[in-house]
Amino acid sequence: MYDIRNGIPVFERFYLEVEKVYPDAPEKLKFNETIKRMLDRLVGDLIENTKQRVKAAKVHTVEEVRNSPGRLAALNSVVDGERRVTKAFLYDNLYFSPSLAEEKDDAEIIVGALFAYWMEKPSRLPHNYQEKAGEEPLARVVCDYIAGMTDHFIYEQYQKFCEA
Repeated sequence: MYDIRNGIPVFERFYLEVEKVYPDAPEKLKFNETIKRMLDRLVGDLIENTKQRVKAAKVHTVEEVRNSPGRLAALNSVVDGERRVTKAFLYDNLYFSPSLAEEKDDAEIIVGALFAYWMEKPSRLPHNYQEKAGEEPLARVVCDYIAGMTDHFIYEQYQKFCEA
């Protein structure tokens, strides 16, 4: 937690707010509330800043949005700076972390194996996903199914279908 608080100033700011409001809460709840506040800031700013940009551009129709010379949906510069710092931290410490490389490799193997399995045997998908496969490309349906899985469930499915 110390690394996150040290590496992401906006996280630290919200964490301190959360600690004041919920001093006796477990660390996990403080962490989750901090993340929620960060996401609220990003989403709220995107909405408000986009409204202002649309108003300033005097855009009223979809066609005017398409023909707008600049991006209308955007964060303000302060919040975008916070987003960039957060993104850089996550890339350096999570997405490309050498200490997590083995887990990432395992995850790629598991997801790849399950994807290949269900592409070859779509009849083994849950019934509602089989129905979706009649309306959408199978690859999209399999991706959606896998994307909605928890870590625990995906490991169960891998053991059930791919390790047997």
